[in-house]
Amino acid sequence: MMLEKRISGAAALASAVLAVAACATGGSSRQTTAEALTAILAADHRSAENRARDRYRHPKETLLFFGIRPEMRVLEVWPEPGWYTEVIAPLVREKGKYYAAVIAADPTSKYITERLEAYRRRLAERADLYDRVSVVTFPTDGGDAVPPGSVDMVVTFRNIHNWMSRDRAAQAFTTMYRALRPGGVLGVVEHRGNPALPQDVSA
Repeated sequence: MMLEKRISGAAALASAVLAVAACATGGSSRQTTAEALTAILAADHRSAENRARDRYRHPKETLLFFGIRPEMRVLEVWPEPGWYTEVIAPLVREKGKYYAAVIAADPTSKYITERLEAYRRRLAERADLYDRVSVVTFPTDGGDAVPPGSVDMVVTFRNIHNWMSRDRAAQAFTTMYRALRPGGVLGVVEHRGNPALPQDVSA
């Protein structure tokens, strides 16, 4: 029964996304993308806890501001634990592509190991939605997460301060820039500090 419910829910969600995407000629418009996001945000694959954060994080408004569309190839950097994965991956599942550029594995770090395991479990538990997700490693040493120029959009949420504190921000931005096609979009969300105070990357 649970499996049938999940399959039914995923099919309905996919139908909703495809229906609104098909309404636009030559690609999805902002309005049809907004309708698809509304359907995804209300779908049953999202927990009540995650939905409760919508009023603070404004995922629909944020992604529309970035210019996301269902046919895009999107790379999300350090997506764990997957809050935005559950929004972006279903949106681009049928017509685009979602790459999850996870933090590099570190066998000596229990935190990183558990974080990666939890994220992969999350994807596996809803294979009906995440079966087309490509999990790659995001390097912060100047390497490439995906072939250069292969994605339309790169997004990352509340991660820049982590790279700054490790003196890895420059390498991270180089990697993100190189992944984008010419004219691609880099969307960044970060904590906002008091501009009157000295910057503290560890805050």
